[in-house]
Amino acid sequence: MTPVSPDRELVTAYAARGSETAFRALVTRHVHLVYATALRQVGDAGLAEEITQNVFIALARKAPRLAGIETLAGWLHRTAVLEAKARIRAELRRKRREQTAVEITLLQRDGASPLDALVPLLDEGLLDLGDGDRLALVLRFLEERSLRDVGAALGVDEDAARKRVSRALDRLAGFFRQRGFAVPTGAGCVALLASTTQAAPAVLAASAANAGLAAGGATSGFNLVLFKLMALTKTQTTVLCAIVATAPLAWQWHANARVARQVDDATAQIKSASRNATEPEAQLQRTRDALLRAQAGNSNSVARLAALNAQRDGQAPRPVYRWDDSSPLARVPKKFLEQLDVPATANRRGQLSEQIREVLQMTDDEARQTQWAIDRFLSDYHAALAQKMRPLEPTEQDLNGHKPEETRVFEVPEVNDQLKQFRQMLFADLDATLGSERSQLLRKALGEDWMPPELDYDGSNSRWAVHNFGYRLRIYQPVPGDRSIMEDLVSTDRRLRTGVPMALDDIPDILRVHIQDWIALAQSQPPKDTNAPK
Repeated sequence: MTPVSPDRELVTAYAARGSETAFRALVTRHVHLVYATALRQVGDAGLAEEITQNVFIALARKAPRLAGIETLAGWLHRTAVLEAKARIRAELRRKRREQTAVEITLLQRDGASPLDALVPLLDEGLLDLGDGDRLALVLRFLEERSLRDVGAALGVDEDAARKRVSRALDRLAGFFRQRGFAVPTGAGCVALLASTTQAAPAVLAASAANAGLAAGGATSGFNLVLFKLMALTKTQTTVLCAIVATAPLAWQWHANARVARQVDDATAQIKSASRNATEPEAQLQRTRDALLRAQAGNSNSVARLAALNAQRDGQAPRPVYRWDDSSPLARVPKKFLEQLDVPATANRRGQLSEQIREVLQMTDDEARQTQWAIDRFLSDYHAALAQKMRPLEPTEQDLNGHKPEETRVFEVPEVNDQLKQFRQMLFADLDATLGSERSQLLRKALGEDWMPPELDYDGSNSRWAVHNFGYRLRIYQPVPGDRSIMEDLVSTDRRLRTGVPMALDDIPDILRVHIQDWIALAQSQPPKDTNAPK
């Protein structure tokens, strides 16, 4: 049997001598791994082929830096994942997450394999592992190598390689369980890895090799020079560095001399121009003095006019305000407005109420700018929560008379550091739009029924859409025709608790993606008429 050259020898042959045979051998050996990884990420065969070619182009360009790696499987897998993620736009990823919950429910309902829902997360799970564990799983299952080959790549014997693979499978299963998927330890991950292997098209190896060699050819001279530099002795390296360091110094000396000559010429020109500009400067000074005298006279006239106006106002009678039964408005002292209990928002989405718009006498433009500031604040707050919120399995305390399948639980940690910045930005926008007086009135109204009045406020309100503490959120399944979904919120320290129905339209996007199937269930029938006789 012809011995198989390690990846290290093939990469060195290509980097040092530009061997096309060695590079084609590398592509043929790993093309199926790269193609299957890209296909799992993007789900499109044509795009996966393009990503595969880009990965091997990157290998050709970075060959000198990879010459010391025993096997390239781990590096190629990570590069394929990163290249695929770079090609997926943020909007497509967001829509894919929103559909995940519905797709999982449909898969389980239709009897499809539950492993299909885990395929999009497989590569993220592999990247979450350490380098050694990820390389062990990639070689063993994605490239279908023997335990002996895995051990050789890791520098251990076959028995140690078997234990390393088993431990890596357990950690991968733990990654899925943290995200709410009940994956059996060992066997479940083996089945998932085995089901995702995908052979690359027959012509892809040749096209990827050609693309890599074409890209590598453009930089082959640079790669050969770099490889030769890496082989220099210490003495040769010292001499070369001295030459390289001296060249910029010589160039800088000549540049400084040229700049000095230019400065001398400019100085001489400035002195000559200064002598010619003496007379215009004296005339300019006389003009400035005349302007100052005119401004002083104008200030005296303004002060005299202000004194006459004050004298006239003191003698004129003050206008009398009279109540007008035909007018929808009444004039009241501003101090009285501070005592009014006016709702700032009409719902938990932060939509301004008509009452607050009328009390603060907002123009249409002011209302639009104020609404934009509130919407941006709420969007930033939800984005911060989405990074930390995670689903949990319901406990007996979470059920409250419901079945486990009718209960969904989420852990939501506090985000006060980000919330402090978001509040400051919101209040600055309100001050700029409404002015200090009306801004303070709106802030007071928001703090009564929509968010905490202060960041360190110790309390809660069932109408709040923003919270300054971590909490455990319980959602219970509705019945067809319901207009709302019941939520139960308990603070992490269990001191605060609220439980109210949440209107379907008020459900934020970060929660909607997890309960989209329940929302569809509630909307499957016309809304119930709560006023109808029983």
